[in-house]
Amino acid sequence: MASVKIVTNTPGAAQKAQPYADIKDQGRIPYKQMEDVATPNTAKAKVTTGKKRGMGAALRGSRFVNA
Repeated sequence: MASVKIVTNTPGAAQKAQPYADIKDQGRIPYKQMEDVATPNTAKAKVTTGKKRGMGAALRGSRFVNA
């Protein structure tokens, strides 16, 4: 009968995150730091209406409303 060897070792510590990219034989490039960016309020966006052109307008109608 064959026997199966079970390897039960614990893995080592994971690598730490680095704030730069280390390119072999070319040096390091720092990553950009996190920053908060203001986003527009889209809840009060104005409604855009217009006229479609082309084959899609012929198939699906000639006007659109982007709300």
